[in-house]
Amino acid sequence: MSLAHSTGPESWPTHRLLSIAARLDELRINRNLTHRGLTKGSLDLLESVAELEPLTVSDLATLLCVRKQSLGRWPAAFRDLGSWAGNAAATGDIRTRVTHQGRKVLTTAEALVQRLTQNKSDIEPALHLERYIRDLRM
Repeated sequence: MSLAHSTGPESWPTHRLLSIAARLDELRINRNLTHRGLTKGSLDLLESVAELEPLTVSDLATLLCVRKQSLGRWPAAFRDLGSWAGNAAATGDIRTRVTHQGRKVLTTAEALVQRLTQNKSDIEPALHLERYIRDLRM
């Protein structure tokens, strides 16, 4: 089916709207973050650790709704960027902290994302995504 004959977003179900909007937003943010060595996913990870540190990788995976194995490559990549440090907890799970350099990276990346979304701030409250996410987690 060609795009010329497809129905528009106004007729799409909520799950498709959310999925496509999230994908498009992530692509736009990634285009602006990649030259800083980050992606939207890695920014989410860095923000979560900075907010809740020290945090185990298991707790981080639960928070971000991903499997622990999905986070396996990120700790090393962030350590290489000087963005976070970790040490083994008694359980063998690494507790992570954001370094001073990581906080500088995070501040710069958050400012960039804020500029990208500045004119779109009126859209998010209408979607009530925070409540939607909370309800889905239950």
